[in-house]
Amino acid sequence: MFKDLYSQEAKVLEENFVSLEIPAASDKIINFASGVPDPRTIPVKDIEAVTIEVFKRYGYNSLQYAPSTGFASLIDEISRFVYRTRGLKTNSDNTIVVSGSQQGLDLISRIFIDPGDIVVVEEPSYVLALNVFRLRRVRFVAIPVDDKGMKVEMLEDAIKRYGREGKRIKLVYTMPIAQNPTGTTMCEERRKYLLELAERYNFVIVEDDAYGLLTFEEEAPKPIASIDKSGSVVYLSSFSKILAPGLRMGYIIVGDDETAKKMHIMKQFMDLGTSTLSQLIVETALKKGVVDKAIEYAKSLYRLKRDIMIELIDEELSDGVSRTSPKGGFYTWLKLNRDVDTEKILELSRKRGVIFTPGKRFCINEDKCLDAMRLSYSNPSENDIRIGIHILADVLREVL
Repeated sequence: MFKDLYSQEAKVLEENFVSLEIPAASDKIINFASGVPDPRTIPVKDIEAVTIEVFKRYGYNSLQYAPSTGFASLIDEISRFVYRTRGLKTNSDNTIVVSGSQQGLDLISRIFIDPGDIVVVEEPSYVLALNVFRLRRVRFVAIPVDDKGMKVEMLEDAIKRYGREGKRIKLVYTMPIAQNPTGTTMCEERRKYLLELAERYNFVIVEDDAYGLLTFEEEAPKPIASIDKSGSVVYLSSFSKILAPGLRMGYIIVGDDETAKKMHIMKQFMDLGTSTLSQLIVETALKKGVVDKAIEYAKSLYRLKRDIMIELIDEELSDGVSRTSPKGGFYTWLKLNRDVDTEKILELSRKRGVIFTPGKRFCINEDKCLDAMRLSYSNPSENDIRIGIHILADVLREVL
């Protein structure tokens, strides 16, 4: 009816946009597809107590409008939290509270990207970030990821190549720690190298640190933003994976003051402000140590589930199949190393009650990821991981 009235952005949606599967809770299926937290990691009782306290303390004000860029008191708590846990120095002027990191990606793209701009992403990369950039109609440059993260030396080659053509790369999107979908972490040398390139060639690094606090090493690797002295990094994180995704609470930290001001204004245009109630719940949860306690429990549980999954993969899928060794987060990346499309394998495994996400959904160059799949160990129970990998192994043996 309205097809001839659609905006250019709406018309882009007609193309092959992919989403991540989140089956209904009632579905009898083992879900290796979705990056959904384990229910046990969401501190329901603590959040309930915090919410009651918020209502008692703030009354109707907890349901009123909030400042568009976030409560100053919450930003103060976030500042203390990220300095203590991530080594980041921040303040109310350069911190923007957003409705989950997905809104943060949208906000960042509106500030920096025009149609036709060149944007660098890792390959593979987070599919919903790719979709945000697709909506802005960018030109992609995909840089491969190995077990040490993005191959930054290939990025420099691309920068020089485009430079010779009179073109420039404007933005690099990276998830350097416990990357989605591979679970790998960029080594310190490459993190420093990437920052040096941003300073030398004047592009912005968008650092998505969704899983940085869910790493399995003794001490979590520090983000690129923690060593940024030039304002080249826009840092993005959220409380979805470490507290509760339903609160829809994320934050952006901007090194450059002028950019922060523009984001403050743009955020107001987008939604007038993030949920007042969610902000006050997160602020109180930070003050009372609820977030710290939830992180420690989540890390121990996800480490256990990671170990179960990769041990079973090695036992049942060892013949020619390769996987990443997740340093944290929710995922491992499986390569079958065969001439096969995992979309077709998904059709078969779904009939057996197991789903995963085919690799090509995370890649700009789909042909390089046809034989790959992302397996998430975050949501299924330990027993379901065992059952699901066994079923998937049977399916793969039949196909391969």
